[in-house]
Amino acid sequence: MEKYQLFLAKTASQQIDSIQSYNIDGIKVWLKKASKRHPKWLYMLATWATRLFNVQLLTPVPNYGGAASIQCEAARIESLAAIGVHVPKVLAVSDQGLLIQDIASDDHQLMQLDQTLAIAEDFNRRFTLFKKAAEEIKKIHLHNGYLSEAFGRNILVDRDLNISFIDFETDPITVLDLATCQARDWLCFLFSTAFRFQEHERPQVEQYINQLLHDQPTSLYQLSKLGRRFGWLNKVKVEKTGNDGKRMKIFLMLLQGLKV
Repeated sequence: MEKYQLFLAKTASQQIDSIQSYNIDGIKVWLKKASKRHPKWLYMLATWATRLFNVQLLTPVPNYGGAASIQCEAARIESLAAIGVHVPKVLAVSDQGLLIQDIASDDHQLMQLDQTLAIAEDFNRRFTLFKKAAEEIKKIHLHNGYLSEAFGRNILVDRDLNISFIDFETDPITVLDLATCQARDWLCFLFSTAFRFQEHERPQVEQYINQLLHDQPTSLYQLSKLGRRFGWLNKVKVEKTGNDGKRMKIFLMLLQGLKV
């Protein structure tokens, strides 16, 4: 591992982009540089909104940037790998950056889940992809684990439907309890995937999520509460605000269909 630590020390200060790929002895790697933290006022604003609406699930999870985010990601990857989650392998870490091995193998190229859902025209294909990802998230929760940003863009799938996860610069447990961290995983996942299903397909998705989360009552309750709190957005035609508004409409409709 010493060669990777030396490569990281030499390359991190010269790299311009925040993340870049390299090839070391035939192995594809990624170097993530320490980034600037997000402005504090953004978290203060989001925290205020969370308290106003009394929805703990929306508590902002801070990205501390710099060495803190690098050390956070390395630690989160190691903890998830320890419970069997398919995540990138950490090769070297320092306050300047993180060097990880590319998660794809030569014969198993990966795609982001949101891209895969977007190009899958058949409902059964999309539903199968959706369920495979959801089942992997559920497995993580059964091991008392949780992800960081469980959006479709951070979930990777190969042609054999093996699921992998990336992006761990934040750690929700620093501001939330475990049950809410897990509910937050479902929030991120459902918001980024539910809109890929047509209105007539949605009842099957709702039924599946209700069944999947029957033994996670805290997640069901918090998601349902979010749907009730913000259901008014659909009454004011939130979908007219653009693509994010359309996603929000479908997401809220899904949450309102959950049974607590």
